[in-house]
Amino acid sequence: MLELPDWPPWALYTFLALAGFTSIVALIQMVRDRNDTEATDSHPQGEKAPEFRGFQRQYLTVYAIIMMADWFQGTNMYTLYSSYGVNISALFLSGFLSGACWAGPVGIWIDKYGRKKSCIVYLVLEIIINICEHYNNFAVLWVSRFLGGITTCILFTGFESWMVSEHRRRGFPEAWVADTFSKGSFINGLSAIIAGILAQVCADRFGEIGPFQAAIALTALALIFVAFWPENYGGGDNDDSDTKAAAWNLLKTDRKALLLGSVNALFEGSMYSFVFMWVPTMLGALQGGRLPTGLVFASMMTCISLGGVLFSPSMLLSVAPAEYLGVACFLVGACALLVPVFCTAVFPVLSAFLVFEVCVGIFQPCGGVLRSKVIPDKLQGSVMNMFRIPLNSLVVVGTLLTDYYPARFVFGVITIWMLIGAGLQMIVIRALAKGGALDEATGKKVQ
Repeated sequence: MLELPDWPPWALYTFLALAGFTSIVALIQMVRDRNDTEATDSHPQGEKAPEFRGFQRQYLTVYAIIMMADWFQGTNMYTLYSSYGVNISALFLSGFLSGACWAGPVGIWIDKYGRKKSCIVYLVLEIIINICEHYNNFAVLWVSRFLGGITTCILFTGFESWMVSEHRRRGFPEAWVADTFSKGSFINGLSAIIAGILAQVCADRFGEIGPFQAAIALTALALIFVAFWPENYGGGDNDDSDTKAAAWNLLKTDRKALLLGSVNALFEGSMYSFVFMWVPTMLGALQGGRLPTGLVFASMMTCISLGGVLFSPSMLLSVAPAEYLGVACFLVGACALLVPVFCTAVFPVLSAFLVFEVCVGIFQPCGGVLRSKVIPDKLQGSVMNMFRIPLNSLVVVGTLLTDYYPARFVFGVITIWMLIGAGLQMIVIRALAKGGALDEATGKKVQ
């Protein structure tokens, strides 16, 4: 007879409440979409709508699989390394430093040699990485983190670059990109929820390595789907130095691109620092009590799904444009991360973490929409990866600070980053008002 998992009631009830609330909001969003009879640019409709939905399914199917595989690893990486008794901080730092070092070259290669090829490289490397995680050997684990820095650069730029370029190549309206980003954020959270629950089950049954074994199977499945994608390119036939020069020239001449990259680096740098800190912070708040990491992780990812639903054209986007929603994400996220600076009780800390994850769910599609407005197709991968250098540098700083200072001090530092990001986002709004976005058909800048 199948035994039910012995999960703490507070963690189970939190997840069930969040799942129910998010489901209700998602249903409201679906009803509002169907009842929206106005011909708005943001809602896919007309002759191209069926083709667009097919393209969207092609991309989001792969996106759901790869994000679920990635989340399977994220739920138990900290506890796996703890069970091995290795230096966790050193391994995490190695991954972030690798990402910072390889971000520039990887971005250029994504644009120059093809987005589809880069996605295939990502999937192959991920299989290798998850195999390495099976070995309680620091050198092997270090190799996995080194490769992980490279694959992270591809994950968060290669797939998005392929989607945006393919969207424009097929002649879909630019406004419809927001619909894909919104659904992607919701699916990302949903994938993470499923991954969190299944990872907990795998860990309970097969040990801490169980989720990584599941990730291998999912990555192999995604590889089959990506093999049927058409290829698209960015940088052209020039050599790598020309593509790099073009990307740097864009950042020097277009203030909006520089500001958006800085804003993205600050938010994601804060987010990844949080990812490293939430488990030990919750363990400290529980004071020896059991922490079901997979279930708590699933609750946080439910909040990301909630954020994705809220971002949709019929919800928050009908109230304020993406650039203003970005400011709100920074300010609310900063307030949430300020809670563990002054409080160590379980309920306030967990609640603050959940609010922050809602902000993450809103900001991810928000950032994607703004990037698609400013960064040209041919330089998507190059420019986006250049800002992974300061992003990873911020995470390295955050991770190092945890070795020398208490968690509340580090959360205070991250809060400052978020407030700086809010200020820069306000400057982005003014810059977008003065400058232009990209033409819907060509993806080129217009005034």
